[in-house]
Amino acid sequence: MEEMVITAEIRKEKGKSAIRKIRKQGYIPAILYGKDTSTVMLTIFEREWKRLSKNLKKTSILKMQLKKNGQIEDLSVMVKAIQKEVYKDNILHIDFLHISMGRKVEVEVPIHLTGQAKGIVNNGVVEQHLRTIVVECLPVRIPEKIDVDVTELDIGDSIHISDLSRAYPELKFLEHPEVAVVTVIPPETGEEARVEEETEKEEA
Repeated sequence: MEEMVITAEIRKEKGKSAIRKIRKQGYIPAILYGKDTSTVMLTIFEREWKRLSKNLKKTSILKMQLKKNGQIEDLSVMVKAIQKEVYKDNILHIDFLHISMGRKVEVEVPIHLTGQAKGIVNNGVVEQHLRTIVVECLPVRIPEKIDVDVTELDIGDSIHISDLSRAYPELKFLEHPEVAVVTVIPPETGEEARVEEETEKEEA
């Protein structure tokens, strides 16, 4: 995969009027912070961000080229938060986390179900309880996604965090081991829940 590079400049101006001026000039205000990094206000070029963000994922590690004192400092960063304008896709602000490739980080990773559960043959319903999971690991170990194979699940069976820990020993899962990730439930369970919800609406 091609290395993702973002250029940033240190920003001294702050306040609403300064931020509006920055945006009119085609830049996005941002901030950089980290465990051993002083918080720094930045600007990044909006056009460059739009190009980069097309392939950006929650687990992506970027190379930030920070212009500082007439020189360029290369940093490894992750995007921690993106603030968007309400009802529009305009980016208002971005938070970057400075990471060390030799130090573990916490990151939210999407969960992806694979296979077809045995219970589906008996009209069971696959119910996914978690869509993402927070893990702790070295940056080079961050997975793009957590694959969870549901093939062997029959009605009433579940896969728990403890099962993922055995499948991914290089990751530390920050949820309780007994938390269910996915369960195959009986078909009437889903129907009963729907009828109960409709009844409550009629009585309200």
